[in-house]
Amino acid sequence: MRPYRVLVEQSDAWLAAHALEDDSVHTQGKTLDEITVNIREVALMVCGDKDIHVELVIPSNVKVA
Repeated sequence: MRPYRVLVEQSDAWLAAHALEDDSVHTQGKTLDEITVNIREVALMVCGDKDIHVELVIPSNVKVA
């Protein structure tokens, strides 16, 4: 299982996210669940990684519901 640490940032009403280990793996979404699903899809499409562990890194200034 390959770990992906994903930095989540606020962008107006959206959340933007990118994997710290691979700049080509990035996405956006409205919720943390959507970010997680999207990161898994991008990791599969871009890197061919099927079995990954997503760890969200959320700075204190990011507002999530």
